[in-house]
Amino acid sequence: MPTFIIGGRFSHILQNKLQEVAELIPNCEFVTIEDAGQFVHDTNLSDFLAVLKNFLDS
Repeated sequence: MPTFIIGGRFSHILQNKLQEVAELIPNCEFVTIEDAGQFVHDTNLSDFLAVLKNFLDS
């Protein structure tokens, strides 16, 4: 099953830790949204929707 992890650059969760988790999950894609925090969809909805649409279309 394809899995998608989206992280916000300014989240308290370190992006390298999310990358490590993504590497442990088969068929997983990880994306960092630069202008976002913990709640990516609240702080940068347009970029969140763009990367989500790209994932769903692939």
